[in-house]
Amino acid sequence: MNHDLFRLPLLFIILCAVQVFVLNHCQLFGCAMPMLYVYFVISMKKGMAKWAMMVWAFALGLLLDTFSNTPGVTAATMTLAAMVQPYLLDLFITREGGDDLIPSKSTIGTKPFINYTIVMVTLFCTVFYTLEMLNFLNGLKWLECVLGSMALTVALILALDSLIYKKG
Repeated sequence: MNHDLFRLPLLFIILCAVQVFVLNHCQLFGCAMPMLYVYFVISMKKGMAKWAMMVWAFALGLLLDTFSNTPGVTAATMTLAAMVQPYLLDLFITREGGDDLIPSKSTIGTKPFINYTIVMVTLFCTVFYTLEMLNFLNGLKWLECVLGSMALTVALILALDSLIYKKG
């Protein structure tokens, strides 16, 4: 049976619920907010069809936009993240990785997964806050939001990945 048939919808529902009911209410210093839902795109299977990745990411982004009062920002940023995910993933995995590879510390290694996560989250946070603010008049506030959210999100993603893919 197809593993993604259950994994993706379950991950979709869990990440959406956690973001809406818990993480949207956790802001450090008024700017840094953890965006754990990026893990949905980060953990998509290597050989998944690009159109399917983008549809899943857009749907999650649109649902989060509805509950977070960020009209279109999350949907656009999630779609962009899904569009670049296969190309960024190829930079951090070895050639032996099959098309059914699900990125995690246990499948691609700790250092490549951490680097891959940092790049994806940095891209996501940069685009998200650029679209949300739509100006650079307050560049320091923008930078605080990007760096703070990036640090919180990377830490949460690495912790979640460790919980899901425990060794032993």
